[in-house]
Amino acid sequence: MGRRFLTGVMNVLFALAAVLTARVVIEFFGRLAMTAWGSAIIAATDRLVLSVGVTAPRTPYGGVFDTQAAITVVVLLTVEWVLSFVRSRAYSEI
Repeated sequence: MGRRFLTGVMNVLFALAAVLTARVVIEFFGRLAMTAWGSAIIAATDRLVLSVGVTAPRTPYGGVFDTQAAITVVVLLTVEWVLSFVRSRAYSEI
């Protein structure tokens, strides 16, 4: 039961990281961010991004590199990696 729970949490973290990666790509290219679906993804993921106080530099493609979203992706994938380590160590003796 615990192994399945950890796997479920890991899958959710990975899915959130994938969605935030899409946000970073959309914001990187300014034209994508101006589309209806691009702005919808950005609005939907606003609450997921950690506020770390880092500014987003402009890109040559008319957008910005969302540094805070990129940092959030790194944090989510790090937590997912730690959970995979815990899952494999805690349940390897069973």
